[in-house]
Amino acid sequence: MITVEALQQYYPFNKIQFKFLPILLRELEFFSLQKGEKLYSINRRAENTKYLTQGIIHVMTDKGREKVIKSTSLQSKYPIGDANKSNTMDAVVSSTQASGFQINSTLLDHFLVWNDSYSKVTLDSPIRGHKDYHWVIGLLKSQSVQMLPQGNVGEMFEVLGSSAFDVGAEVVSEGDAGDYCYIIARGEAEVYKCGSNGEYKVADLGPGDLFGESALVSNEPRNASVRMKSNGLLMTLSGEQFGKLLKAHVVRWITAEETLEKITQGATLLDVREREEYQQLGVQGCLNIPVNEVHSKLSTLDKSRVIITCSNMGSRCASAAFTLATKGFDVYALQGGISGLLRTLDRLA
Repeated sequence: MITVEALQQYYPFNKIQFKFLPILLRELEFFSLQKGEKLYSINRRAENTKYLTQGIIHVMTDKGREKVIKSTSLQSKYPIGDANKSNTMDAVVSSTQASGFQINSTLLDHFLVWNDSYSKVTLDSPIRGHKDYHWVIGLLKSQSVQMLPQGNVGEMFEVLGSSAFDVGAEVVSEGDAGDYCYIIARGEAEVYKCGSNGEYKVADLGPGDLFGESALVSNEPRNASVRMKSNGLLMTLSGEQFGKLLKAHVVRWITAEETLEKITQGATLLDVREREEYQQLGVQGCLNIPVNEVHSKLSTLDKSRVIITCSNMGSRCASAAFTLATKGFDVYALQGGISGLLRTLDRLA
């Protein structure tokens, strides 16, 4: 384990305000390795930034350069390697044993942006004055934000608003148009959907959870209601800013010609229209899962294959692609819809 005071001695944690370090301390993972075991390998990308606290590490880069890192040296206060550099080196334990800690590289990079944004905003900014900042970690760990470039992360913090809600307040209502997405900064909420036997709860939300984004991606009505389980404070992001900062960077579009090429390479074409629409006009061999069922049927999809979502409306196509992308799938959204794909097939026949 490591204390907050000790963590402050490592770079770039020494650049982060001390009051935020206890939050990051909870995100550290600790490791212990034996002689000969590797922390990093050439051509193998890693997701974590690693630090040495005990032992000796031998590093050799893909250019043939070598160096030795000892836990007793100043060099050990800097990362051994991160997600951007780890695949260019072999880092092998040369002492009998070595131990240290690691943190997700993207989370660390984005938290540095948060720290900088917090330092620059005015004292009356919505992101200041909170008793607890654990919501920031939750937001930064969400898959959609993890996919953002650092510049957009900073812009996101600059445009966040905030609203207080009392217990029982309905923040979003199923069937309404989407105008904002929300991040819970303080308090708890519950998600409800309407079924044939009435309303039923589908999820609990807490600090750091983001909700309301589905309607902003699809431009369709809210697919669930969210009510406050306690008094709380929600950070708000308008639909316009969401589209600019999140949707534009998460949803990747692909042409019909590129789609056909990827299908020959093993990609899955996923039709997200309703079953009746699919039965009237569909592409042979295409998988059909309506957009509102995609989240509940993730286990039926093969993560090892590229997925291309398609529909007759770009909004549904984008919504499904957004959902899959934030769950770790390699996914594209088809431009021009089903009809455009069929026209391309006819032209190439």
